[in-house]
Amino acid sequence: MDRSLRDADVVVIGAGLGGLTAAAYLAAAGKRVIVVDRHSVAGGNATVFTHHGYEFDVGVHYLGDCGPGGGIPRILEPLGIELAFREMDPDGFDTLVYTDQTFRVPKGVDVFRDRLHTTFPNERDAIDAYLETIVTIDRGLVGGGDFGAVLAHGDDTLGSLFDAHRMSPRLRSVLGAQHGTYALPPSRSSLVLHSVLVMHYLKGAYYPEGGGQVIADALVDVIRCRGGEVILRTPVEQVIVEHGAACGVRLRPPSPERRRGVPDEIRAPVVVSNADLRRTVLDLVGPEHLPADLVARVQHFRMSLPLYVLYLILDRDLRAEGHPNTNVYVCHDDVEGDYARLFAGDMPEHPGVYLTFASLKDPTNPRLCRPGQTNLQVMTMCPPDHAFWGIGRGTAEGERYRRNPDYRRRRSQLRDLVLTTADAGLPGIADVVAYEESATPITHERFVHSTGGTSYGIEASPEQFLARRPAPALGLPGLFVCGASTIGGHGIGGVMGGGVMAASAVVGAPIRDLLESAPTVGG
Repeated sequence: MDRSLRDADVVVIGAGLGGLTAAAYLAAAGKRVIVVDRHSVAGGNATVFTHHGYEFDVGVHYLGDCGPGGGIPRILEPLGIELAFREMDPDGFDTLVYTDQTFRVPKGVDVFRDRLHTTFPNERDAIDAYLETIVTIDRGLVGGGDFGAVLAHGDDTLGSLFDAHRMSPRLRSVLGAQHGTYALPPSRSSLVLHSVLVMHYLKGAYYPEGGGQVIADALVDVIRCRGGEVILRTPVEQVIVEHGAACGVRLRPPSPERRRGVPDEIRAPVVVSNADLRRTVLDLVGPEHLPADLVARVQHFRMSLPLYVLYLILDRDLRAEGHPNTNVYVCHDDVEGDYARLFAGDMPEHPGVYLTFASLKDPTNPRLCRPGQTNLQVMTMCPPDHAFWGIGRGTAEGERYRRNPDYRRRRSQLRDLVLTTADAGLPGIADVVAYEESATPITHERFVHSTGGTSYGIEASPEQFLARRPAPALGLPGLFVCGASTIGGHGIGGVMGGGVMAASAVVGAPIRDLLESAPTVGG
């Protein structure tokens, strides 16, 4: 047995970007850190997989504000990580396609305002009020502005802002078109979250050169260079609690995949869980060890809707055809109606879909597709219920599902629905499919163990956002959390920022101030 794996200063559960960021910062601050994850590759949602020679990105679709001094580069810089980010088309990184209109979302608030004024000349005042509001909120939360503006809007939904200015259905749809990045309709989505997310992308939309896996790999390099370990294929069974404090983790009984020499327990005075929040509180730790009010909140949190994703290789070279480096949203005006059906456990007849083109965003990556082809993903929200997918207890309870005829039938139905809808964004798409894979919420639950198979954690409604989410310290000495359901929020920037918060909570001070100079990682 490798005795160096039995004890650490910090053990981190889960090698998603939140856990890896926390671990990398703590390792750079001189802590001996061990990260443990059930999957075969580090990165959580920020991983890639390869089937039949084609590489697909699981969860990194596009990132905002990655230019010099941007949000994610600022998180990576103190660790010595330098990555290359390719900017998407600044004249329209998102293209919104309606049956009677196309609108391209450009970089920059002023350019966006001008384009909105041109498209909606009778709603200029409403547009100006909307932009003033989201800019003020963003500055208050992430730009060093007045935080009072954030607090003033803490209970507001995006829909309440739309209603206050009596916006037309089409303007509401255009301004809220990125709802799929948080899976809520305007009537339920936090205005603060929406504001920060929209501004995040208006500062420029980017994609990491080499795909999302490069972020996770760079963080793993920092951890290992600083004497830490990242142990994969090793599920955590329980957080060990003794004398009223977390003091390590107990691992699942050894399996053929588990690395030789990994002990059954890893002891550490600090445990950081990047696992699903509900599973952390109710399963890994246990309600008896945590404050009753926290347990009650976690039990009643509503989860975000999950995604159905179609991974495609087309026998068509969109880059050679001059297709811009833009995402495509197939939209319509009745967003609230779509979500009403989803929340009721059914699919909309004409769902909104999102197309994102990996081989346009990262054209020099030879792993994506062969010459003359295009690599893309098409996705939409879908119901999370196991019954909708024709299964029972779910993969977290060990249920096998891939040969289940009801599951396969439902997956095939969604494939046809999504591909038919996507034709509005890319005409003729179904005729040139050379290879395809799909992922459902059940797939996500299997690999990431997220409640409801969601990628986004708990629902980002006003009553579940900002300080109404758990902070890193949960009320049990030695236990800290990060991840999409915590105060940092979801998305790549959100979970990485949450990882920095968790690391700071562990050391009891802003951790950036404690870092030694780090060697450069990446390129």
